[in-house]
Amino acid sequence: MNKNYKVAIIGGGSAGIFAAIELTRVNGFKPGEVVILEKNDRIGKKLLATGNGQGNLTNKNVSKDNYYGEKEFAIKAAKTVINANLPEYFYSISMPISFDKEGRGYPVSKQASAVLDILRERLFYCGVEVLTEFNVQKIQRVKDGYRLSSSSSEIFAKYVIAAFGGKAGKNFGTDGTAYSLLAPFNHKVTPLFPSLVQLKTEKEKIKGLSGLKEKAKVFAYDGEKCLGEITGDLLFTDYGVSGNTIFYLSAKLTDKKSPKIKVEFLPEFSISETEKLLNDKLKNSPFIKREDYLLGLLNKKIGERIIKNSNANTVKEIAYAIKNYYISVTGNTGFNYAQVTKGGIETSGIDEITYESKYAKNLFIVGEALNVDGDCGGYNLSFAISSALSSAREIKKRENIDNI
Repeated sequence: MNKNYKVAIIGGGSAGIFAAIELTRVNGFKPGEVVILEKNDRIGKKLLATGNGQGNLTNKNVSKDNYYGEKEFAIKAAKTVINANLPEYFYSISMPISFDKEGRGYPVSKQASAVLDILRERLFYCGVEVLTEFNVQKIQRVKDGYRLSSSSSEIFAKYVIAAFGGKAGKNFGTDGTAYSLLAPFNHKVTPLFPSLVQLKTEKEKIKGLSGLKEKAKVFAYDGEKCLGEITGDLLFTDYGVSGNTIFYLSAKLTDKKSPKIKVEFLPEFSISETEKLLNDKLKNSPFIKREDYLLGLLNKKIGERIIKNSNANTVKEIAYAIKNYYISVTGNTGFNYAQVTKGGIETSGIDEITYESKYAKNLFIVGEALNVDGDCGGYNLSFAISSALSSAREIKKRENIDNI
């Protein structure tokens, strides 16, 4: 094992892999000058799960509204993603992207494992060393660079890119312990919350509905303030709610004090159209029992639950209940089930263009480690990759290596 490198990258996730590729592509660093230090037995484990295994790498609709954290930095983070032109970049490394109607970008093959194969082959071709089961436990400044130590060995590097992720997904090796590596350099960590995660709710509103799925428009609220909305699948569970609507809205809710959701069932009908459906139904079938008013319009159990919890009797009241089914959020399923970490290294100590630490020269911090998180749909991976490319290009610039 070579012990002296030009660049050491902590973490073999998406950010770490793309940083290494950018450092070594075209006229980049030479074989043996860049190393990835990965605590797992292989790199890219989390990438395999992206987009339900299809590899949702980016989104063509990126804007400042898709990112959270320290807002001004998050806005600049969105610009970083836009300026990176990821589809063009992916194409240049033999990974053409196609977009679905929601703007989500996938490899044409829709296969995350194929993406990882392409990336690993490029790392090998470019001579990037990959040291697996190397759990960095300490970073120390030394003359001309940094010493990075595990329990059994150490390496030296002029530059360090911290791409160790956050706290979400312990099974991928991201358990939040790596934040402590940056404490000696005065970097502080904000409060951490799970994001893109299932939500726990009050029991009465979901009683008897576990396993049922319904298309609905779902709104996120903090108290009386509406934070966002999305139409899609809502899945009821024994603990609360899940589905693509909840993964999207959880990014807006898990750090709020008074979170709740509003479910608008029958989103394809307006409230007046819903009233008409009910009026016509009762006119044509006056014998229907109250608990069966929504039979044929919604899943029977969901319809019964809405009627039971609404205390509605008139058609107008029932239509309102269908469109305004509020459920209080009591928590979430935690970091082990979350896709992303909300919170991270305070960005006041990070250069917004290069992602270099303001406290330690030649130390760069990228991706999920920072207090920037995004919506579901490729936004988090877009930021992780874009910030990694920015740091790699700055390092190449300092070494007078062409960025082509």
